Amino acid sequence: MNLEELYGRHGENLFRYLIFRLGSAEDAEDVLQETFCRFARYALRWRLVRNPQAFVFRVARNEANRFLRRKLGRREGEKMILAGAAGGFAAAFTAPEEPSLTLLMRQADVLPPEQKEIVFLKVFDGLTFKEIGSVCGISVNTAASRWRYGIEKLREAVKGKR
Repeated sequence: MNLEELYGRHGENLFRYLIFRLGSAEDAEDVLQETFCRFARYALRWRLVRNPQAFVFRVARNEANRFLRRKLGRREGEKMILAGAAGGFAAAFTAPEEPSLTLLMRQADVLPPEQKEIVFLKVFDGLTFKEIGSVCGISVNTAASRWRYGIEKLREAVKGKR
């Protein structure tokens, strides 16, 4: 797969994910560019990649983490990485017209970071638990468990807001 095809297939989703992770469209653009530079360096290894979708998200996540460490310094960058998505759902999407979707997005931003990222990748990018595990460096069971807990918290929060 050449870079143009790769960008056509994954560029928009990666950009949205990077805004979610970093909280800034400008930073997301920079990291997306670095991500595709890294893909260019991986050109010979592409035939070894078993799951391209999980791979591109994993590389983007790693580049976002590198960016945070460079921008904020090692210690602060690590804190930000552990804290999870800086931008959250609201930064990654324009406000929906539907009030119930706005409420859902607002509630999703209060999830713990590890659950929030799983919900984002599952709902908006359609990744499987196996792919999410690969992206986040966790087991399939951990990804599924975080999904279940996150969705349950969202249900409870939405019920309470009606």
